[in-house]
Amino acid sequence: MANLDISSKLGHEKQEITIAPGKTYEVDCSAITMLKTEDYFKKGEVLKAIEMLLGKKILKDIEEMKMTIKEMKIIIIAAAAQVNEVSYEEMEKRFQHE
Repeated sequence: MANLDISSKLGHEKQEITIAPGKTYEVDCSAITMLKTEDYFKKGEVLKAIEMLLGKKILKDIEEMKMTIKEMKIIIIAAAAQVNEVSYEEMEKRFQHE
C-alpha cells in the first residue's frame, strides 16, 4: 500500500487570546492538554486548568489585574472556543447549557 500523506490535514495553526493590551497568550490546543484540563475542571481546580491551557504567566496577570470569577469565566470560554475552533459566541451558548 502507498503512503497516505495527511500532513496537510493536520495543520497546527497558532491559537491565541488577548485579555488586555500587551497580554496575549497562546492556547495549547493539544488533545493531551484538553484531557488533563477536563480532569482539573471536574476536580474544581480552575486555576490549574487555565494554566494548562494558557501557561503560567496568565496566572500572575489574573492576580495582578484582580480579575473576578465572571472575568475568569470569559477567559475559559475564549480558550475553549479556540480549542474547539468555534466562535466565542458559539462557545458561550454551549456554556449556558451546562
